[in-house]
Parts: sequence; structure tokens; C-alpha cells
Amino acid sequence: MNTRSERLFALCGTAFVALQLGGTFLAMSAGKTHDLTIGSSSASIARAIAHPVGGGVWAGAYMEMLSVCFFLAFAVWAAERLGGGLLGSITKLAAAAAAGGGIVSLAIINVISYRAGHGMSLDVAKTLVTTGEAVYVATWFLNATLLTAAGVLALRAGRRLIAWSALAIVVYTLVLTPISVDNAGQSSQILYLLWVLGTSIALSRRRSVPAPGPVAAAAAQQA
Repeated sequence: MNTRSERLFALCGTAFVALQLGGTFLAMSAGKTHDLTIGSSSASIARAIAHPVGGGVWAGAYMEMLSVCFFLAFAVWAAERLGGGLLGSITKLAAAAAAGGGIVSLAIINVISYRAGHGMSLDVAKTLVTTGEAVYVATWFLNATLLTAAGVLALRAGRRLIAWSALAIVVYTLVLTPISVDNAGQSSQILYLLWVLGTSIALSRRRSVPAPGPVAAAAAQQA
């Protein structure tokens, strides 16, 4: 793969992070339906669905959906860049599953946004909020699977920073998600996005190969 292709795939990882965070913050700032969680009170949910959402919510939702395409391109490239093989296949499979779960979760949120201000009952809204977050939290464990496989691949490839940071996020996710879903558990996904960004930058750079020493050079000449 040439340098231009490497840079394009690395940009996919960067674009994923930018669109994911930008879309989320835009949708949350433009309406109240996008930041509803299982911890939201009945009053908060009722206020969120009382009025139709604005265009900013839909623009943010579009950015988030679009980010999934860039994520898949990044994941396939990163798996191959780190060595591929069985672990690479596991990385790709986990990425595809996480992307599918993310799309389902976003679709449920969009249903809430679409029905807001159009007579949706509180019970229906609460059910959708719970279902959407359940699917979203499930993707955290798929992301952990991706990070585990990619981390071991990176360790084999000598990419220690990529490897140990990935495995540290896995431990953080698995330990703190059951303790605090909406707080510490949610923070694991910010760390995950930072890992994607850092890995995109690191893998786009060609690793320098040390020049052979005099003994190795002499042996090569004799051969």
C-alpha cells in the first residue's frame, strides 16, 4: 500500500472521531432528546419529548451515522497494518458488530427525536431510551473485543504504545462499566476515541529502519 493510501485510511480514523464527537455535541446542544439516558428522570424525558426537535439535532445525527463508514475503513486498515491474520479478522469482525450496534442505537435515538412533539407517551419514550442505551452499552464490549485483538496484534508488531493503551482501556471498560454505566463507563468511550485518533496518526507514519552495522554490512557484501 502506497503512502497516499496510508494517509487516506489514517484520515478515516481522524474523520470518524471528528464526526462522532462533532455530531454528538451538535445534537445535544440543539435538542434534549439526544442526551437522554437510563439515568434521566421522568420529568427530563417528558420535557425532551414535549416539542419537536430542530435541524441541529438532525445534522448531528447525520454526522454520527456518517462517521460509521469512516470507522469501518479505519478498522480494516488498522487490522491489516498491524499484521492481519486471525487476530486481524477478529478485529474486523468486532468492528463490524460494533458499527451495527451503533447504528441501531442511533436509529432508536432518532425515533425518539422524530416522535418528539408528536404525542409520544412517556412510557414509550422511557422504553425507547432504555433500549437505545442497552444497545449502546453492548457496543462498549464489542469495542473492548476490538481493542483486545488489536492490542495483541500491536504488541506482536512492536507497537507497544498502541498495544498497552488499548489493553488499558479494555481493563478500564470491563471494570468500571458495571460500577457506573453513565459516568465512568461512558468515559471509557472517550478514551476509545482518543485511541483511534492516536492509532491513526501512529500507523500513518513509516517506522524508521536502523541502518545495518559494519559487521552486517560486510556480511551482506560477502553474500
